[in-house]
Formats: sequence, structure tokens, C-alpha cells
Amino acid sequence: MSQWDLSIFYPDFEAWQKDVDLFESRIDEFSAFKGKLSTFEGFRDYILLEEEITQLLYKVYPYAHLAADLNLRDNVLGSKYQSVLLKLSKLSQVTSYFSPEVIAAGSDLILSFVEKDARLQPYKFVIEKLFHQQEHVLSDDNERILAFHSPISSVPTSMYNALAVGDRSDEEVLLSTGEKMKITTANYRSILPTLKNPADRQLVFEAAFKRYKDNKNAFANLYNLVLQNLAASYKSRGYSSALEAKLFGNNIPVSVFMNLKDVAYENVGPIKRYIKLRQKYLGLDKYHTYDRFLKLAESNTKYPYADAKKMFFEALEGLDPEFVKNEQRALEDGFVDVLPKDGKRTGAYSSGFYGWHPFILLNHDETLDSVFTLAHEAGHSAHTIFSNEAQPMAIADYVIFVAEIASTFNEHLLGDYLLSKATSKEDKIVLLENEIDGIMATFFRQTLFATYEYEANKLVEKGIPITEGALSKIMIDLYKHYYDIDITEENGKQYVWAYIPHLFHTPFYVYQYATSYSASLKIYENVKKGVPNAMSNYIKMLKAGGSAYPVDIAKIAGADLTDKQTFLAVINRFNELIDQLEDVLKS
Repeated sequence: MSQWDLSIFYPDFEAWQKDVDLFESRIDEFSAFKGKLSTFEGFRDYILLEEEITQLLYKVYPYAHLAADLNLRDNVLGSKYQSVLLKLSKLSQVTSYFSPEVIAAGSDLILSFVEKDARLQPYKFVIEKLFHQQEHVLSDDNERILAFHSPISSVPTSMYNALAVGDRSDEEVLLSTGEKMKITTANYRSILPTLKNPADRQLVFEAAFKRYKDNKNAFANLYNLVLQNLAASYKSRGYSSALEAKLFGNNIPVSVFMNLKDVAYENVGPIKRYIKLRQKYLGLDKYHTYDRFLKLAESNTKYPYADAKKMFFEALEGLDPEFVKNEQRALEDGFVDVLPKDGKRTGAYSSGFYGWHPFILLNHDETLDSVFTLAHEAGHSAHTIFSNEAQPMAIADYVIFVAEIASTFNEHLLGDYLLSKATSKEDKIVLLENEIDGIMATFFRQTLFATYEYEANKLVEKGIPITEGALSKIMIDLYKHYYDIDITEENGKQYVWAYIPHLFHTPFYVYQYATSYSASLKIYENVKKGVPNAMSNYIKMLKAGGSAYPVDIAKIAGADLTDKQTFLAVINRFNELIDQLEDVLKS
């Protein structure tokens, strides 16, 4: 079965609606606890009610969310999903008194309540995190005012989906061969490597990016809304910047972000070396950003989903049995929606909710990249399974900062396995190129986008108007520094900031691909070298969920992200792989 079975939640939307109505009707029950959280009974009963209603939410939300993502063109599905978001907003408003009231009661009293009842003890770290943020929690009235504005925070996501996916019309191009092709964001990346004519590649690229160029002002205004939301929030809560506001809650030092940004920015030499190597062996007069999809070795191999899954499972052989079992569970039938469909959300993700098996969305196009995407998302789902089964609901949810460790660990694992099986020069080139491109995409490219976010937020801090020109200039400068490529010569590329949905959906998310990649490489190298307890410590990390701050959780598995050397190790690995590729190309 290559599609989701959402009937595990509800047989139909009629049954779903009954629980949505129940969820909404119970929201007002929280009002009864206002002013009573400084008593043991009041605090205990509030927490237990929250648990009960959260369990209901973890059923109604994913059903609507997942169904909507299967067809973003279906306005009925979209409206049902939006209705849940509105009820979440109402819940946020009704419960806005919780944090100020708990903080006013004092940590000693509240933590004494937690110790008094076994059902509350899982919330100890949650309460400690709340008091960690104490200085940034406002008065009851002010929290309530901010809660009234919370629906605005979901507007950029829904508007972006409507503009980038729902209302788009895909371009049709006429290639030099006489063939007509419809170009979508889901297929253009797999089409580009098949095109030998540079003019055809340019045509396909421009078709894919045309919607971003044509709607550049709309996207810029939409991104301005994202930035202004961030600014309003961090200023209201007394943070020094949007970046600090995003890091503080999880106790992530700003230096972690800055070290990553600086290491990538100061070590772009190997990138330019790799591009020159590619340009030479591909015989290109000029190198464009979309030429990154061209392959140094020909491979017409297609990887149907069943074969890709089999290859991944073979790569797991010999590892810890518990680890293998949960990776296999991640890809069980009914929990993976495999193929691209009209209107389906692009890209890939794993979506997990406590008490339920996680769901994976793929747009499997039978390329080698899609095999690695399968392994990547399986890592996320396995991580969710580990944490949900090891931790109570209160602290099972791991944060974004560590989320990409499990996924990129799987990519290292699959890459080494496939390279070990490679016998021909062509296969070795394909796999080395894939691993190098993995570092290019996950470490360097995501850090470039994170740097863009950092610079865009600085514009707001300085009171500089947010226009498509201002946003594009940041990207133009970064691409010139990182790749020595002038993207103004590529029609549409300077609007790549509008192409990246994460920038609109989850600000200051993408840098964590790079931090997680760095951590996972360290962990994987330890496992591969047989460092004592490396694998068992990794599994401990996967089981830790959200039971500690993320930097500390990564340290459980042997990855210290406060150390600049962890990031520099990726640079060293990158150089080593380029050396290997040069040797194979010369052989």
C-alpha cells in the first residue's frame, strides 16, 4: 500500500467533526482554573485536563492536516484544516493565563506540586523550562492580548501554500528536441539532469521559477508579514532579536548559530573547488546554479519505491536490533504516501503525534535522491517511535534542533552501504557525488539560507523597508560569496528566497539541518569506528525525546555543538570526499 490510511483516525469527516465539536466545547473548561493554579488541586486538575484535551487534539489535528496536504487544491479540505487552527487559537487565548499565573506562584511551590503527584512528575522539566523563560513571560492581560493575535501567525503558511501551490498554473515548455513538457516544482529537479542542451536546462529552470518571479512582490509582502510577526513577538517579550527569541526557549546559545554561520561563510573554498571540478568534467563553458543537478557519471537506473525500501533495509543489517526494528516500522504500509499527485504538497516530511504511528509524505520520483529521501524520513519516524515509546506525552516531543540528527544519520549509513557495494567507476562517482552534494545541500546551502534569514531580520531591526529588491540583494550577495555565481544572470534565481517554504512556515528552522548534520556525522563516525557505546548512546539520544535541552541531548550521543570543531569536521570530511572524487575521475 503506497498511500496513507487515515481511517485509523476516523472513518470519515462526519465522525471527525463530532470530535472537533467536542474539542471546541471543552476549551472553556480551562476558564474554571484561572486564579487557582497556586493551589495543588487547581494546578493538578489543569494539567490533567490539558493532557486529556491534547490527546483529543492529537487525533483531530493530524486527520485534517494530512488530508489537506494530499490535495492543497481542495478548498473544502483546506477549510477543515483551517477550522482546527482557529480552535487552537481559541485554546491559546483561553489558556493564556497559565504561564503568568504559574510564574507568579513561584518555582518552589509549583515544583513541590509536581513532586507530590506521580501523574505530574513527567512535567518537571516542562515547568523548569517555563521558569527558564520567566523574564520573557508577560502579565496575564498582556499574554491574553498576544494570544488574540496568534491567528495571524498561521496566515503566512496558508497564504504561501495558496500562492505557491494552490493558485499556481504550471508552465509547459517546448524543448529543442520538439518535446513538450509540463514543468512543476515536483518534477523539474529530476528533469534537469536528463537535458544535455544548456538552452533546454535554462528553459526548464525558468519555467520552474517563473511563478516566484511573476509574484515577487506578493511573496515579498508575505515574507514581510513573517518578519514583522517575529519582530512584534521578540520585542513584546523583551528579547534582543528574533534569533535570540527562537533559541532561548530551548537554551541554545546564540554562539551555536553564529559559529555555524561563520564556519560555513569562512570555508567556501572547497565549494568553489568542487564547482570548478564539476565544470571541467561536465565540459561547461559557464556554470549555473541549476547545473548542480547534472551528474558527473551517467546513470539511467530507476529506483521504484519497493526497491528503494529494500536497499535501505539492507543498509541496516548488522546494526542494533532495536534500531533496525524501529526503522522498519517507520515504513510500514499505510503510513507512507509515496507518489506525486496533482495538488499534493511538494517535498517530503514525517509527521508524528503522541499515541499514533508517524506518517511520512514522499514525492518519490525513482531517482537516487528519492532513495535517500526515503531513508531520511524513515529516520524521523523511527526517532518519533523511539521517543514516544520511551517518554510520557509531556516530554516525548523532541525539538527541531535535534530532529535532523536521526534523518541525516540514515543518509550517512545508506551512502556508505551503497559505496561499499559499488564495483564500477561510474557507480563510485555517482555515490561520491551524492555524498558531496549532501554536504553542499544540507550543510552549506541550509546555512546560506539561515544566513539570509539572519540578514533579513537585521533589515527589520534597522527599520529598512522589506522589498523584493532588498530580499533579493541578500541572496545575490550570498550566492556570489558561497559559489562565485552571479544569480542575476539566471532569470528567476534571485527570488530563491520565495522558493523555500521553510522560510515562511518555520522561521529559523533551516540552520538546524546543518547543526543536526554536523552532529549526526560525528555520531555516525563514532559508530562506524566502533567507539565503545557509540550505538547504545545514540539510541539513548533517540529515546530522550524532549526530556532535556537539545544541546545536552546531542551530547548524550557524543556530539558537542557548542564546539566549533564539530562544524569544522564537516569541512574536513567535505575536502576528503572531493579528494576521493578527483582520484576516481582520474582513474
